[in-house]
Amino acid sequence: MGESQKLGIVRVYALVFGIAYLGVATLEVGLKVFGSGTLTAGSQVLLRITPLQNTIHWLVGVVVLGSFFAGTAVAKMVARGVGLVFLLVSGLGIFASTFTGKLLGFHGPLPVSYNVVHVATAVAALFAGFAAEAAYQARRRTSGSGSAASVGPR
Repeated sequence: MGESQKLGIVRVYALVFGIAYLGVATLEVGLKVFGSGTLTAGSQVLLRITPLQNTIHWLVGVVVLGSFFAGTAVAKMVARGVGLVFLLVSGLGIFASTFTGKLLGFHGPLPVSYNVVHVATAVAALFAGFAAEAAYQARRRTSGSGSAASVGPR
């Protein structure tokens, strides 16, 4: 298997997060079809379907999973874009939660669970898009020689 055919960190990210976002979108639809459209834990909303949120989840899932099949260069570009967008969404959700909640179809502030997922998505996507290759190459150089001292400057 050639180097370009190996499954690197950015493509693993694309596979896992693409499937995860499609799973969330499917779960939202299932919640609406078979229940109230909301998943809660006590009084905390974990997941609630809104048309805009569901559309975003489908789009993110399709684009990120599609980038897995398109190859490493596309997956890296998509990861960077998704990471930057979710960084913005995370900031809005944390510092302007009522505005963001209403923008995304909620009747009030964005639930905390969404902020947690948005931050996790931003961190994973930014790592995959910007830092994963460098981290992986540094680790390979270190473990390949048996000594961290042999890693030269970049």
